[in-house]
Formats: sequence, structure tokens, C-alpha cells
Amino acid sequence: MLVIGGGGVGGSGGGIGGGGGGGSGGGGGSGGGGAIISELRAAAFSNRKRNSTPSSIQRSEEIYPFYQRFDPGKMVGSVASDTAGSLNSISSSEGSSWSPSLRMAGETGQLRDFIEDLGPGQVVGRQALGARYLGAIQLSLSQTKGYLEVEIIRARDLKTKLGSKGIPAPYVKVYLVNGKKCIAKAKTSTARKTLDPFYQESLAFRENFRGCILQVTVWGDYGRFEGKKVFMGVAQIVLDELNLNQMVFGWYKLFDATLL
Repeated sequence: MLVIGGGGVGGSGGGIGGGGGGGSGGGGGSGGGGAIISELRAAAFSNRKRNSTPSSIQRSEEIYPFYQRFDPGKMVGSVASDTAGSLNSISSSEGSSWSPSLRMAGETGQLRDFIEDLGPGQVVGRQALGARYLGAIQLSLSQTKGYLEVEIIRARDLKTKLGSKGIPAPYVKVYLVNGKKCIAKAKTSTARKTLDPFYQESLAFRENFRGCILQVTVWGDYGRFEGKKVFMGVAQIVLDELNLNQMVFGWYKLFDATLL
């Protein structure tokens, strides 16, 4: 994603052009100009070679693994890699870049007859038809004094990533999204290592939530070696479909991010 050393190489290119001009400007100086060009080319090659060497410092990234039930060898599904600028990019440093696919409201109304047990206001894409889900999360949502309150109660039947030798410690991140902009986010504490975590934590959003979608994501902390930010599933909720003057309570299926 990062282009390293582009400016340095471009600068050397300018130097080469200058050296060439100097060489053709005077007969006596052409030999010196050729030597300078050779040196600049060698320096540019050395720069390019040095810049292509992988850095020993790597940015912490959230990981999108393959999934399985906690039953070795039984694969449940897959999730696309975190790509900068993609609709499904989810990162603690780039939370605002993850936005919903905006095809949902009318389409999901038709799909609810075919996908069982979606939560109140939950939306999915057509790709979710026939797809296995990655567990479920229990929520309550309400409006108090104009604020949106989301209680993360618990999750169940979460899946481990393929090849993992252990169970993660799950936590939940919630994003309030308007169009393609994340206007607020909050997270729970990290539960103990389990696939059925219990939270009972309330998250409050003071921002205007009219016209917004709530994205509830579950992440797993596998430790330093397997990854502290491993994506485990997402549920999307259209808030305008809910009467939040009364408490809305339900289980929401968690899906692969590519199915939204």
C-alpha cells in the first residue's frame, strides 16, 4: 500500500537528465558528464536496491482468517483480506474507511423470507443466501434522551480461525456509520478465552443516529503470535427500521464481511 522511495528515484532521474545536458553542451566536458551519469545511475540503483529491502518494523494489522468450528479440519467459510480503501476494510486506525455496501434495505426485506433468524433491523447482501454464519450476538438497543444506547449482552457459537491451536479472547467493536463515513465507534472489554463470551456492557452514542447503520463486529485476541485483532464476524442493523423509544432486544447472526 505504501510506495517507498519513489521521490528518491525520481530525484535521481532528474539528476541524470541534468548530467546528460551538461555532457552534450561542451565537447571537453562530455567525458566528465559521462562519468557523472555513471555515478548517478549507480547511486540510483543502490537507492532502489536499498529501498526494496523489507523493513523490520511492521504495522499492527487486524487479520481476516479462514474459519472453522472448533472441530479440526471442518471449514466454515472465509473472509477477504483487509485492503485499504475497500468497502469491508476494518482497522482500528482506519475505522472510518469501512462502510456498508449500500444495496441493502429493499433487498433484505425480500431476503428475510429465505434467511432465518435475522435480528430486528438486520441487513445482509444476496451473498448471504445459503452461507453459513459465524455465530450470533445478543443485543438490546434503545434511545435515552436522544442518545443511542447499545447493550452488548453476549455472543455464542463463535468460530476459531483455521489452523489455530487455541481459543481466542473475544471483544466487540461497534461502529455508527452514515453513508460511507464512520461517525462514532466504541468497544467492549475483552472477555476470557471462550467461544461463548458474556459481556453485559452498555455503549452510548451521543451523535445523531438518524439515517445511520450500526455495524457490530466481533474480534478475537489469540495472543502475540497468532494475532491480537482477528476478525470473527459482523452484523449490520438499519436503525431507522427500529422503534427505539422502546427497548429492542434480539439475537443477530454474524456473517463474513464479504457477505454484506
